[in-house]
Amino acid sequence: MAIYAIGDLHGCYREFKKLLEKIEFDHKQDQLYLVGDLINRGPKSEKVLSYLMDHQDSIFPVLGNHDLAFLVFQAGLIRLKRFDTYDEILKSERVNEYIKFIREQPLMRYIPELDIAICHAGLYPDWTISQALNLAKEAEAVLQDDEQYAEFLPKMFGNSPNIWQDDLEGIDRIRTIVNIFTRMRYLHEDGRLDFDAKAPMDKVVGLVPWFRFLNHFEKTQIIFGHWASLGLHNENNIMCIDTGCAWGEKLTAVRLDANPQMIVQKKRKKED
Repeated sequence: MAIYAIGDLHGCYREFKKLLEKIEFDHKQDQLYLVGDLINRGPKSEKVLSYLMDHQDSIFPVLGNHDLAFLVFQAGLIRLKRFDTYDEILKSERVNEYIKFIREQPLMRYIPELDIAICHAGLYPDWTISQALNLAKEAEAVLQDDEQYAEFLPKMFGNSPNIWQDDLEGIDRIRTIVNIFTRMRYLHEDGRLDFDAKAPMDKVVGLVPWFRFLNHFEKTQIIFGHWASLGLHNENNIMCIDTGCAWGEKLTAVRLDANPQMIVQKKRKKED
């Protein structure tokens, strides 16, 4: 058995399938973890969702901000942005199945035998792994409960509160948890999240990447995506594997149970 993680798919179905062939992935015995942003921007989001739904015994995604944005979009609460490809999913006869599937996915996964945590944007440095898992479950419970979901959906996206506090309550608490797991890149020195800066680290002044803060993760390795301008980056036992496939770059797979961990990539080709 082999255990892999693959970076942000963004609907790049062809590259995804080619990468699975390249690593000789066997659905009967191997496991694959996906770091979120499964859909949008790429050309085949519906095919990606359909494939993931057909292989739930071997492929284990977490949610990214683009996956959550689809939920908000399909409810008519936001408009399409430039390059968005949600319409393809919305027009599908299976759209309600896809919505249900997305709502059922977690914000974080943990592989105890490897001591590895998988998430989309990252973990707040003040959190322990146990605390992060519990907070993820809090937010997941809201996404999966129809009544709480209906209340939270119109208020999911927002930039406040912009710092974690244990005594946060209600919508503010859940929004902050979701923002940390799915939108975080840079923090101010006092731990406040910055939601605007996306540039490479050498272009940003006065902010610190979340993974450079003193943290409470102990020996747990963190695998995340979300940050295409960072690319493949391994620092402080924390690895980014978003290598910008949706932007014409590469899709990256990491074999997590190998020592050293093995990296395999597939370059995106222009669509026929």
